[in-house]
Amino acid sequence: MNNLIKTQRGKALLYFTLIVFINLTVLSIIILGIGLGIKGYVSDTRFTYEAVTCCGSICSKCFFTSRTFSTILPWGCVAILFIGIGMATRKTIRMLSWNYRFIRPITPLSSKTHLKLKKILPPMNLYGQLVLLENNQLHCAFTLGLWKPKIYISSGICSYLSKKELLAVILHETHHKKSKDPLKLFVVQILYALNFFLPINSYLINLYSAASEKAADDSAINFSREPLELASALVKLSKFKLMDTLSPSAAFSKEQNIVEDRISRLLETHKPFPYLSKTHLYLSCIASVFIAAIICLSLFSKSFNHTHTIECKTRTCNMAKCG
Repeated sequence: MNNLIKTQRGKALLYFTLIVFINLTVLSIIILGIGLGIKGYVSDTRFTYEAVTCCGSICSKCFFTSRTFSTILPWGCVAILFIGIGMATRKTIRMLSWNYRFIRPITPLSSKTHLKLKKILPPMNLYGQLVLLENNQLHCAFTLGLWKPKIYISSGICSYLSKKELLAVILHETHHKKSKDPLKLFVVQILYALNFFLPINSYLINLYSAASEKAADDSAINFSREPLELASALVKLSKFKLMDTLSPSAAFSKEQNIVEDRISRLLETHKPFPYLSKTHLYLSCIASVFIAAIICLSLFSKSFNHTHTIECKTRTCNMAKCG
């Protein structure tokens, strides 16, 4: 297990597991708290309304009390849950519709007709799993598909890169395909949208994206033994920014930082980038724990507070005298 975690593949799996565990735990706590306390929230709201308006009009002294805020906070958590569900639904529809609109009009070329691909593909057994896009102006290679991912390569990149560089790129994407990284990224983004209020998600997603890309780099190097060719391909392709407009997932990965980090690593001049600093990690953890604690206290505070007192007959609202 320790040896696995030391590899980039192991780190990617660890970060993915952490993202899923943290987000499902927080989501489960919110759903459980709302499910168990919804009747109490309604009765508390009714009681607070009566307390605030017990004098026939809204009593400002009764409105700004701890009791009122403790009644409002659980409804804030309910709102957060439904906002997250709405954002996750929107993200799901956007990604699935993008995939459908992108794949449907594609008329793939036969990879056997391309000279470079014809020499590269037979040993890799990728026929039927690699789609060649007829677009000489587009310089990109990516893996797309949730259950049965395929590798997409433009004819432009085939002409632009050398044979060894193209091989390195295909090997890189082959790892993404075998690891089902598109599906993992899809899950990560849905959880990110659901729990949009957790700062730690942004940090972990950056770590996962970087580790996932480096794991694919390592897989390509282990097969080709040509790290410089992969670095050269990255340098060439980093000049083109077309993937930002193609893929709705690009906004999650801080792509430029990750590419620079990968190139430095392949050239053995690796230096950690600021976005991976421990200060960022500590601040994200503290902020996430604080937010999660506030949510838990808001949802479960009723279990520790059963006081319902009101004295409208004596012209008082809780402890404040009306009139």
